[in-house]
Amino acid sequence: MPLRTVGPPSLPALVLSLSALVAGASAAGGYLVNERHENTVRHLEQRIRPAQGTLVQARAAVGDARSACLAQDGAQADTLRTDARGRLARHLPELRDLTAYHPQLAATAADFDRSTNDWLNGLPAEDRAAALAACTTSGTDRDGYPAVHRHADRLGAQLAAEAHRTTADATREGRALLLYLLLLCGGLVVLAGLTARQITRRLLTPLAGIEQRLRQDAPAADVPPAGVPGSAPAVPAALNRLAHAADTLRGRLRTAQRQARRDQQALVQNGPCVQGLGAILATRQRSGSGVTAHGELVAAEGLLAGDYLGVLALSDGSTALLLGDVSGHGVEAALLAVQLKCALRGSLRTAADPVAAVRAAWHTLDPDDEHFSTLVLARLDPRTGRLGWLNAGHEQPFLRRADGTVERLAPTGPLLHPLIEPDADSWGERSTPFRPGDLLLLCTDGLTEGRGPDGEFGERRVAELLAGLPPGATPAEAVRALYAGAERFGLDWRRDDVTVLAADLN
Repeated sequence: MPLRTVGPPSLPALVLSLSALVAGASAAGGYLVNERHENTVRHLEQRIRPAQGTLVQARAAVGDARSACLAQDGAQADTLRTDARGRLARHLPELRDLTAYHPQLAATAADFDRSTNDWLNGLPAEDRAAALAACTTSGTDRDGYPAVHRHADRLGAQLAAEAHRTTADATREGRALLLYLLLLCGGLVVLAGLTARQITRRLLTPLAGIEQRLRQDAPAADVPPAGVPGSAPAVPAALNRLAHAADTLRGRLRTAQRQARRDQQALVQNGPCVQGLGAILATRQRSGSGVTAHGELVAAEGLLAGDYLGVLALSDGSTALLLGDVSGHGVEAALLAVQLKCALRGSLRTAADPVAAVRAAWHTLDPDDEHFSTLVLARLDPRTGRLGWLNAGHEQPFLRRADGTVERLAPTGPLLHPLIEPDADSWGERSTPFRPGDLLLLCTDGLTEGRGPDGEFGERRVAELLAGLPPGATPAEAVRALYAGAERFGLDWRRDDVTVLAADLN
């Protein structure tokens, strides 16, 4: 039996085979890229993001431990200290486990763990002054609270960089997956077109010829139209559906990429932004010659407060002390407090006029905002030995004379409210002699109206604590004595922001 010679394959068959090969390779490559993309996203969601959240919780526990350290010993301080240690004992091992996959992250997490435990275990139990010194931000970066803060900042920066790199990898893999899908769609489209062409050429066209011959052989017969050629438009409709699906997928991927970039930017910006706002509210700057000042701000929630304080050397040689309290606490109150402090400080630098400064602060209030503010401005002039003050509806400042008696400085005008428009005589400045040995103390109602197990802390306790200070007590000693007395009283620090500012002549 003679063998039949097999000719070369036709061009449509070659194109059909090549399209099938492209579609299969694209499907296999897309599957592999999709697996890698899912692993990257899973790594981001199950490792990096939980590690960042655990670091935030650990830093909050460190902050609570520091607050308990700054406060005087008492039941509430012991509870806060025990709770902070318990949370750190839980979060620090969890942070080490989450960062164990990355050598650099693991080393930094170990440094943070070690410095935190060394700091907590090294806090003096009996020496109060040493305990306070160990919980301040001053000192070297090698030990104590500065080392804990430094390692936490470095670990946060490394986690943010790792999250950025992983997000970039996920974005690149998403683009590669899109390319594979487009190749797969293209191969399927060409494959479908060639298949339709082969079906038309090998099946539909012969059937049409048979129908034509039947009509010629039986012209009177009622042969219904086969309608086979009418199925051809189905191919363009399928192409349109595939193109629409590809466009929809492309749009979703672009939206996901934009959202991922926004989330990464928000993660990088939020932490430094909150720390910067908190620093603006509590910054004292530099006092003028002959004046010593010290102040502290304890926020009721996180790092941001509605209180603000400041010390500013004026051009006339005097020193201005400002302390204010915006209604409420939290982010909204803190943003308004920053605006008010900047307006007051800028006006005082320009004209050194407290009345003009308060008017400038009032003009920053939004008429549609429900927040209002009280504030007190004091000016100490060592050359004339005078104390001038402007009290806009704030707590009456305490003036402790050198002989131990305590006086109060009355209000000199109303509070700052967006619906109360001031007139020419709304605020005024008063003055009194101020000599070496006298001590001025400003505070917010978070201290005087703070509550504990025995009721309200009260202005009387503040006056008694000031009167009981030893002669020559410095402003820093006075502020710490007040915070220690509040801690002994069992003050609820979460109820309101507490700010104290003191000054004397040196």
